Amino acid sequence: MSIELPADEVRALGRSLTGRGDAADDVRGRLTDDGDVDGPLRAPVALFLECQAAVATALAGELRRLGATVTGVADSWAELDASLVPPADERPAR
Repeated sequence: MSIELPADEVRALGRSLTGRGDAADDVRGRLTDDGDVDGPLRAPVALFLECQAAVATALAGELRRLGATVTGVADSWAELDASLVPPADERPAR
């Protein structure tokens, strides 16, 4: 099975994934406050939020890594195409 995608669309996907990593960082920042929870639930809520913040941190890193990989693939395709196919103004006339 093959999927045809222009390199520009693949680059856009890579940038989008990287941007989603920034959004995951924003989520982590919002998970630091325990809110108004008092009593016996305060400690479990704090632990839950700490765990979710760790997940958000991991997700942000993975999204950035994946975004960089996808962008690298698009750049590699473009370089390969440029080395195999001469620019339009350098092609022989038919």
